Amino acid sequence: MKHRRNTLYAIVLALVLCTGFAYWNLDKCDFVSIDDHQYVSKNHHVLSGINAENIVWAFTTFEAANWHPLTWLSHALDCVLYGSRPAGHHLTNLLLHLINTVLLFLVLKSMTGAVWRSALVAALFGVHPLHVESVAWISERKDVLSTLFLFLSLLCYGWYAARKKPKFYRGSLTFYFLGLLAKPMIVSLPFVMLLLDWWPLRRYAPSVSNTQRPAFLRRFLHLAAEKIPFFVLSAASCAVTLVAQHAGDAIVKATELPFVSRLANVAVAYTAYLGKTFWPAHLAFFYPLPQHYPLAPVVLGCLILAAVSAAALFFAGKFPYLLCGWLWFVGTLVPVIGIVQVGSQAMADRYTYVPLAGLFIALAWSLYDVFGRSRFLRAGASIGSIMVLAMLAFQTRVQAGYWKNDLSLASHALEVTTGNFLAYSVKGNALLDLGRYDEATDCFQKSLALRPTQNTPRLNIGLILLRQGKPEQAIVVFHRLLSLDSNNTLANLNCGNAYGMLGDTQSAIRCYRRAIAVEPWFSAALHNLAVTYKTMKDYGDCRHYLLKAIRNNAGDAESYLSLGDCCLYDKAPRDAVLWYRKSIELAPSHAATHRQMASAFEACGDPDSARYHSALADSLAVVESKDAKP
Repeated sequence: MKHRRNTLYAIVLALVLCTGFAYWNLDKCDFVSIDDHQYVSKNHHVLSGINAENIVWAFTTFEAANWHPLTWLSHALDCVLYGSRPAGHHLTNLLLHLINTVLLFLVLKSMTGAVWRSALVAALFGVHPLHVESVAWISERKDVLSTLFLFLSLLCYGWYAARKKPKFYRGSLTFYFLGLLAKPMIVSLPFVMLLLDWWPLRRYAPSVSNTQRPAFLRRFLHLAAEKIPFFVLSAASCAVTLVAQHAGDAIVKATELPFVSRLANVAVAYTAYLGKTFWPAHLAFFYPLPQHYPLAPVVLGCLILAAVSAAALFFAGKFPYLLCGWLWFVGTLVPVIGIVQVGSQAMADRYTYVPLAGLFIALAWSLYDVFGRSRFLRAGASIGSIMVLAMLAFQTRVQAGYWKNDLSLASHALEVTTGNFLAYSVKGNALLDLGRYDEATDCFQKSLALRPTQNTPRLNIGLILLRQGKPEQAIVVFHRLLSLDSNNTLANLNCGNAYGMLGDTQSAIRCYRRAIAVEPWFSAALHNLAVTYKTMKDYGDCRHYLLKAIRNNAGDAESYLSLGDCCLYDKAPRDAVLWYRKSIELAPSHAATHRQMASAFEACGDPDSARYHSALADSLAVVESKDAKP
């Protein structure tokens, strides 16, 4: 027993080390613009951490066209632990993936008793490159978190099947409920349980090969009835998810993508997932959905799916793991295969996080049956498996490196895909942040040429014009965007900025107010609206909106500085000193704040403090001018 326990510890350690090696470069990766800003880095609820208000928000919001309160709370907890440093958020994703890898091993080992086959499945799960997206993308916390609860649910279910103790059933149901609160994709778990009842738990009596089919059917109905609470939770989760996705306008309408086209994509996507499982090359964060598929790949996909399904059924009696693994793969992909199309992707690597376990089960048990009879063949298969795992781990490490930033992620996607309008847009965003405006504009124009209905590339073209000092041209672009989407807060914000550059304060105010009407917590619009009122010497409204901006973004030194200016110009220098101090606490090396502080102390009749801050402002200004030189 001690020897066996030491073997299990060694396997767990090996799984952790191998998987950790494959992903250890994630600490160098930043937030990416795809969803990470919405989920973490610019979400004021998440950034403000765990509190009563945010807990209520997490359970009531349909933000990001989803309802996953546990995911929101896990991100908020990360902000408590790590702040807005991306390395910490990546670390949590990796830790969850490591735990999932070990849990999958324990689930299979518990249900089958096969230690080394279970270890191979877990190792493949841990290092396969198709799982990089779920681990390296901070926004996909919902994948690794929901799978944690799914595997815990299966672990408890296996104990329940073996020991018939109600506490294990209750534990399984509880973990399933928690998993649904993290991501609804695991709604297929009750069907997976029915598969596992057949193999490896063998809870059906008689077996499929037995001629007593009525007895088999009665047993099946009994086992299905046993899972009614799970099916109820699944149905409720599906209903809430549909409401959330309709609220977020995420579901593609039948008029935009006909049902026949969706079925064609189903066949092609399933075969593409199969192909990338066994040859994980040309992986990208986004695969654009074609409007029309050629007939040949659709027919080929249908033939492949039919052939594999027929083979799994034919050998189900002798090799039941083949049908179990295949149906696990096919069934757990159903919620995201595109029959109900959400978004504009044809497929996504992250969708394979749970389904691939089914294929790995079929593969590991098949290898054992083919090579396990001979010690020589077992040794060869073991060496070959280790070599394959090593290659997958190295490829996963390379793939994870592409998530370093937007530029590397999008550039790689453009290398391995065609017609990728989103990758052009993301690359343009990265170039815009680097100040490479001409290259960014070219990317945005290519993106719009591929998908003219997009908002983001058009918004960013207007932003580039604004930064280039062309507000009139920028306004034309923003008005075009607002004619398509009048509630676009960023378009309203930047249109207001353009009017402000032209001195049209009334038009600017209208734009800022439209942005705030949609998002009352939009601190940038609140700040700019307040500053506009300050230029009009309307200090009452200026204070009102700056205080709102600070409540929604307490770490913005610029808002405290502007509030101090407002108080100073409104002949309230003592209030100004208080707000300048707040700004200096956040940005102690900002020369302009110290200069304004000197003016405030001068107005308060404190010449010594005024001279101190004036001298400090002069020295900081010298440092700023040196830093500004190329």
